[in-house]
Amino acid sequence: MRFDVNVGVQAQNDMRARPAGAQAGADAEHPAASVTSHGTIVCDVVGVSAGNLLVDVTEDAGERSSATKRVAVQSDGGLMYLPNQGTLNEEEAELASLLAPGLLGTDRAVGDSWTFRLSSPNYSATKTFRLTQIVSQERVSLSFDESFTRTGAEAATGTVTGTVVYDPAGLVPLDAKIDRLTRSEDAGTYTSRKLALDFTLEEDTRAKH
Repeated sequence: MRFDVNVGVQAQNDMRARPAGAQAGADAEHPAASVTSHGTIVCDVVGVSAGNLLVDVTEDAGERSSATKRVAVQSDGGLMYLPNQGTLNEEEAELASLLAPGLLGTDRAVGDSWTFRLSSPNYSATKTFRLTQIVSQERVSLSFDESFTRTGAEAATGTVTGTVVYDPAGLVPLDAKIDRLTRSEDAGTYTSRKLALDFTLEEDTRAKH
């Protein structure tokens, strides 16, 4: 599956501890650093096992480009990484999680909501979806919100909100708009990182296999 993506990332540091040269009691905010990229994310499904998808994910989007990584997408949207490889970029992870085979479930009606509670080493999240519109058997609209906590060397907390047009027959997102906010702290410096992602399915390469 090939997705056309637009990605915007903005990070800003806020030094609550007094830096050298600052007046007592003053906070020091550093100007935000930002990156905007347009390109593609390709998700090749290479296997299915016990309700999970084994997917090769590759991003080609300017400064956000990333080499292919293989990840297992669990039925609830959780991601399991293979040993000896890095993690996905934020936008890759958000998109890959929407490939979850059990994302929509069965017998949903407009107004229904359902929650996934994800847990893995150093990571936990609660993600709630809502069915907002049924257009056809191949097109429904969803919204979702998520809160997450990451522990360990890259400890952080954050929230994610988004809207998705989803194909229940193909089990694939057709397009989405997602906003993700991550907050972290290191030695008195607080960092807020904002991700804005929108994507559209350009080609479902599964149909050719």
